[in-house]
Amino acid sequence: MSLRAGCLLATLVLAACARPPDVAGTWEGEWDSADGTSRGTFRVHVTQRGNRISGRIQVSGTWFSDARVDGVVEGSRVRWGVLRGGVAVLTFEGTVEDGRSSGVYRGPAGSGKWAARRLRPP
Repeated sequence: MSLRAGCLLATLVLAACARPPDVAGTWEGEWDSADGTSRGTFRVHVTQRGNRISGRIQVSGTWFSDARVDGVVEGSRVRWGVLRGGVAVLTFEGTVEDGRSSGVYRGPAGSGKWAARRLRPP
């Protein structure tokens, strides 16, 4: 094996073994629709096991106020869905770093941007 191939393999192994960032705790944020007609706030209580996240979310300004979330953290990327009756009705994707997170959301009524900060770890 060449030195270059060995370095590449070592880098891939280290990346695969890296621990996902800790995102457990209570997060509070805001969302704005892409068309500028809707906005609101949300609070999500996250538990984490490895790179899997789950919890409960309360969203203001929507047709639901309390729902379950399920998702993953991969490096600085986070993806989670808001579940209603076992079906993802809203998806959030973004980045997380130093107790702050932001990205885009998509749902049946449209899409937009969101941003949140962690209030407290578990």
